[in-house]
Amino acid sequence: MDTLDMLIFYSFNLGIFTLVFFIAGMIKPKWPLFFMNEPTRFLVAAITTVMIMVVLTMYGEGNRKIRAEQERLERFKMVGTSQEPETPSPSEVKPKKTKPKKQVAPEDEIPQFDSVQDAIKAFEEKQ
Repeated sequence: MDTLDMLIFYSFNLGIFTLVFFIAGMIKPKWPLFFMNEPTRFLVAAITTVMIMVVLTMYGEGNRKIRAEQERLERFKMVGTSQEPETPSPSEVKPKKTKPKKQVAPEDEIPQFDSVQDAIKAFEEKQ
C-alpha cells in the first residue's frame, strides 16, 4: 500500500470505529465509556462529533496529498518528454593536470641578524 493512501485508509478505519462507538454509546453509554462513573448520551454524541471531524479532515488531507503528488508526476513527465535538442557534450580531450607550485620564500630574501640590536638598526634604516 502506498504511503499516500495511508491517511485515507486510516480515516476509513477511524470512521468505522466512530460508527461503532456511536451506536454502542447510544444503546448503553456505559459500554464505550466504561471508565466513567455516570456517562451520558450527550457525552457520547460530543465525542462522536469530534471524531467525525477528525475522520473528515484525514480523508480530505489524504485526497489533497494524492492530487498534489499526481500533479507533480504529470509535470515531471512533461519535463522529461520535452522536444528540445540535446546539448552537445564537451570534447573528450582532457586538459593536462599540473601540480601547484609550493610558494616558499627563498632564504636569501630573509635577512639574517646576529642580534636583536642589528635587526632594530636594519628596521630603522628601512624607514
